[in-house]
Amino acid sequence: MNGEPLDALEAVLARLAMELHARIPMTKFLGIHFESFEPGRIVLAAPLGPSLNHRGTAFGPGVFTAAGLAPWLLLVRAGWAERLAVQILLRRCEFAIHRPIACDYRARCDTLPALEADTLRQGGKVRLTATSQVFIDEGEPAATYTAHFTLLGQPASSGAGEGDLALPFPEAWRT
Repeated sequence: MNGEPLDALEAVLARLAMELHARIPMTKFLGIHFESFEPGRIVLAAPLGPSLNHRGTAFGPGVFTAAGLAPWLLLVRAGWAERLAVQILLRRCEFAIHRPIACDYRARCDTLPALEADTLRQGGKVRLTATSQVFIDEGEPAATYTAHFTLLGQPASSGAGEGDLALPFPEAWRT
């Protein structure tokens, strides 16, 4: 990613996970970590253990958390890369588990609509939809999550910083 050596990328992803765990403690409990995190794609991995239910499968809210983080984190990164001060609100979402999850799983979001950066820089509001999928193997998704977000921009003159969650992204990830 971005021509970075693998060990540097692994260190960046580990640092991002530590910061995410500190800011959203549930992610630490669930063992969610970054498998990959590119400008238009994220893969979060989670072990089955912390989400285990009485049937030996993943408890839905744990899977929901990983699936919901994927598009949100892509939005956080995209807003940060554009130097936007933006508040990301989840208006509504749909979540469906299509088959039992009886092993470690990965939440993946491969696409994100383009941000209307100029509108957000002027303090405007943007609505967008993003979908993530949860996989346990190379087959069909085990779960699907669709998020409908409202992004509230804050003009640079407001001194709002860089948005909702300032994770320690490397400066090389800026656009």
